Amino acid sequence: MAYTKQYNAVNKPYADYTIEELTLDDLFVRWVQHPDDDEVAAYWQIWLTQNPDCIEKVETARKIILTCSQPPGTPLSTEEISSVWGRIRVSLQTMEDVRPLLPDVRIVVGWWYFIRTVAAAMGVVLLIGWALWMQYGPNQGLSTISTLDNQTRELKLPDNSIMTLYPNSSVRYARQWNDETPRAVWLHGEAEFFVKHRNDTSSARLFRVHTGDLTIEALGTAFRVRQQPRSTSVALTSGSVNLLVKHHNPVRLQPGEWIEIPTSPTKSLP
Repeated sequence: MAYTKQYNAVNKPYADYTIEELTLDDLFVRWVQHPDDDEVAAYWQIWLTQNPDCIEKVETARKIILTCSQPPGTPLSTEEISSVWGRIRVSLQTMEDVRPLLPDVRIVVGWWYFIRTVAAAMGVVLLIGWALWMQYGPNQGLSTISTLDNQTRELKLPDNSIMTLYPNSSVRYARQWNDETPRAVWLHGEAEFFVKHRNDTSSARLFRVHTGDLTIEALGTAFRVRQQPRSTSVALTSGSVNLLVKHHNPVRLQPGEWIEIPTSPTKSLP
């Protein structure tokens, strides 16, 4: 049976969030801007399944984030412009006059409300865009590090774990890890890990290494991973790790053990 990860790091009352609150939430923004993050995507897919009445609200918040994340100077599409003007018209139609006004005065007041509404809408968009830029701009997001022939690099990960990246290898991970971000790296090639131990042993706080069809879970462990075209090998020095392989049951390694897993396994693993 295929193994499916579930991301359970957050227990916020998202069903009660407004659209504005969703657009400023770290985990929601990460899901929209980095749809290839399997763990975060799995969390929101499960949440939407459990909260189908929030789909429209989530979609609106997602569109706002994507619009605000566009590089400066990128024009809005025709549909986006129509949507903004439609909301402005609805807001104007729902305004109530405090008292009856003369026709000429009503025209002036109507234009005043119109200008004020447009300015307020633009202010909200600019504020959200500024917040997203400050948090997820060029200095934030993902780090991708590669090594050349005969080059080895020692890296300190955001949780103070140590990784040695061997020649002709690459790794990708989020530049900042917190309670709402999984401790995860995506490896292509060969690396050795010395994972910083945490007392929290919940599934969401485990350290994970993703290599194609294989995911390695550890808490406080020293191990080495070598990915080759036809197989991936894992050697455990200390601690313990769980190996999650697609279409197979999890495999647990003990210190001193190693295993080699075919890239496309066709038979049961031990």
